[in-house]
Formats: sequence, structure tokens, C-alpha cells
Amino acid sequence: MNTEQQDFQEPSGFLTRARDFLFGMINREFLIFLFFLVLSAAYWLMSVLNDTLEREIAVPVQLVGVPKNVILLDGDSAEVRATVRDKGYTLAAYVWGDRIQPVKIHFSTYARNNDKCTVTASELQRILSQQLYSSTKVVQIKPDKLEFGYNLGLHRKYPVRLYGKVRPAETYYLSNVKFQPESVTVYGSQHVLDSLTAMYTEHVSLQNFTDTIHRTISLKRIHGAKPVPAKVKVSFCPDIMIEATATVPVTAINVPEGCTLRLFPPTATVSYVIGASQYKRITTDQFTVVADYTTTEEGSSQECQLKLVKAPREARNPRLTTLQAGYLIER
Repeated sequence: MNTEQQDFQEPSGFLTRARDFLFGMINREFLIFLFFLVLSAAYWLMSVLNDTLEREIAVPVQLVGVPKNVILLDGDSAEVRATVRDKGYTLAAYVWGDRIQPVKIHFSTYARNNDKCTVTASELQRILSQQLYSSTKVVQIKPDKLEFGYNLGLHRKYPVRLYGKVRPAETYYLSNVKFQPESVTVYGSQHVLDSLTAMYTEHVSLQNFTDTIHRTISLKRIHGAKPVPAKVKVSFCPDIMIEATATVPVTAINVPEGCTLRLFPPTATVSYVIGASQYKRITTDQFTVVADYTTTEEGSSQECQLKLVKAPREARNPRLTTLQAGYLIER
């Protein structure tokens, strides 16, 4: 019994050993292939890094030594793109190392007029070359010049306005937009300040909301102008719309002296849409409906045309449901 079981298991053990041997050969060949692949990649990389190459790198620029009475309109930092030429391994040190430090520009050296601190590309190239390796050549710097706008405190206040598309959910409307603060102080040159009427927010897109939304939104950037603060808090207040009506007395106008224009009925119905929160604030005397005597014909039985000439701003789409009224002229 045991001999037969041992004979039965022998083929299975042989297959296992054959499988292990085959897998071992494949793994050994794969490791050899992988070794030569890494070796060839390293050789190729060394060859590339040893060649002379050109690479564009980002160089931060910082304005230093700014007097306390000077207001910088565009901030005290910027960035230029420098094309440099050197061996590949040196360029790699610039790209992945910390060799590139901010280029520091002294305010007093380049503030040549009363509103701009201007640094040319040649000046930036000269300063940048001082912190690079001696073998590195700066080929090009973009842009051609760098300008930091400033003034000595000239400012003006402007109201904040919303820029964008805000649309509440169906049957709702935007009843109010609240800004905090409602106006901001803008520093800039006389020319820039004269060209402004308001400070607009960055583009805002809101749709299908039913509750009040609060957002902190940056003001739109304007070259040569610095708003303080640069961000405002905005509240978008939706309100549900309801249909409402008002019965308004009709007023006769352009009636000659000694005549009386009597209307039947003496009132007209005005239909409008309004927010639920403002419904109770609307009164009848906020509407004005008139009948013009000059549109009547003496002795005629025709009806007089009515016209809605005044409605409160909160009432949306106001319209007359009674467009005509009978009249009688008395002398």
C-alpha cells in the first residue's frame, strides 16, 4: 500500500522539480537582461549629462530695500525665465538642486522715476551670472525688462462690484449681494486711478443654489493698481419668488380745468412677482396707474386706456391685468 502510494507521487515530484528549474532559468535570464538594461541606461545618461546643453530655468526676483513710505503696486517679487548653457550634469544641479537663489534687486538702484522700478534683461543677466557656476553662460532672459510699479501713497476709494454669472435655482432669484467691505482703497498712479470707477471681483460662477452662500473672493488684478484689501467676503442671498397682486386706484392726468374724468371701475389690478421675504414691505401707494384724458373722445362710449407708470424696484415683471376702464366726462 505505501509502495504504490510512493510510486504514484513520483511523477508529481518530478514535474515540480522541472517547473522550479524552468522558472529559475527564466528569472536568471530576466535578471541578466535587467542588469544590462540598467547598465546601458546609465551609460546613455552619463553621455547625455556630459554633453553641452541649453535649458530654460525659472529664476525668482525679489525687490529689497524698499522704503516704508513706498507702496508697491505689484508686490515685491517676480519671476523671469533664463536660458542657460552648460554641461548636462551642471544643468541638472540647477533644475533639481538649490543652486538657484532669488536675484535680489535693490530699490534705490533701479527706482529711476516716480512710479516704476525698472530692471533690464542685461542687468538681470549680470546679477544672475554672479551666482551661477563660472562655466555656465546665460544665453537669454525673458521678459526683456522687469518693472515694479510703486507710488508714494496716492490712493482713492472705490465700490466693490461683482463680476460673473450667478443664477439661483428655479423659482428663486438673487435678492441681494452683500460685500464686506463694500469699498476698498486702491493705490496707483493718477492716470490709473482716474481710469477706474469700481473694483470688480474675479469671475464668479454659481448656479442652482437655494440657501445663502458666503465666499471669500479675490479682486480682479489691474496692472499698476493695488487694492487694500485684495480679497472681500461676498454673500449671495437667494429668495423664493411668489405671485402677488395689488389693487391700485387709477389717477386721471391731463384733465382740462373745469372737467372731471370719472372711471369705471376706479381701480386697476397690478400683478407682479416678488421675493417671499419682501412681500409684506410692498404697499399699494408704491404703484401708480394713470388714465390720460388726451386719449379719450368726447361723447364716445369707448374705454380709456390705462398705464402703469410706477412700481417698486422689488416688484419684478409688474403688469396690469386691467388694461381699460370705462369713463365719463363731467363739466
